[in-house]
Amino acid sequence: MNNHRPTTTIDFFGMYLAHDACMRDLIRLTAAVSEDRLGEPSVRVGWETFRRQLDRHHSTEDAALWPLVRAAITDPADLAILDEMESEHEGLDDLLTRVEAGIAGAGGDLRSDVDELAAALDTHFTHEEQVALPLIDRTVGGPGWAAFGAEMRKRNGLGAVTEYLPWALDAAPADAQAKMLAFLPAPIRTLYRFVLKPNYARPRKGWQ
Repeated sequence: MNNHRPTTTIDFFGMYLAHDACMRDLIRLTAAVSEDRLGEPSVRVGWETFRRQLDRHHSTEDAALWPLVRAAITDPADLAILDEMESEHEGLDDLLTRVEAGIAGAGGDLRSDVDELAAALDTHFTHEEQVALPLIDRTVGGPGWAAFGAEMRKRNGLGAVTEYLPWALDAAPADAQAKMLAFLPAPIRTLYRFVLKPNYARPRKGWQ
């Protein structure tokens, strides 16, 4: 986990957890490419899960978070930050398409494309954490962030959450796992431990 994240009044723990999970998956993809394991079903499942989670993460930001913040600001410098976030999302979409094509055997330099994707995503996450999240903190604040969280849950639905939870906690530090699970009611924690986590891990055994 990044130890140089800014101090904010909002606890962006869930955002950081998703960022760390995405970078974890790209490390795994890099290893799979190097070891010529792309044909393994678990690798394909791991990659598809990563793509699905990243798409939900970014599409929900674009649809429900950045417009909320944009409506609350007038400073051109702040508006430029949001423009940069949206532009970076578009650039990442292009890289994801290239990597997907390479995994499907459609040519290109897959190792180079994966390295470029990992570097671009790391740069984007760092930029977002250092600049965009503090912008959220000082504009829409806690109420705006809570409204975004509610909209995200509404858009993605329960099915998305049941995959998100074991995905986000996969290989996360013990303290992060404990913090996330403490947010949940006891029945959901039990469901996670005995159903969601093993169901998630089983088809991804070679990926993990």
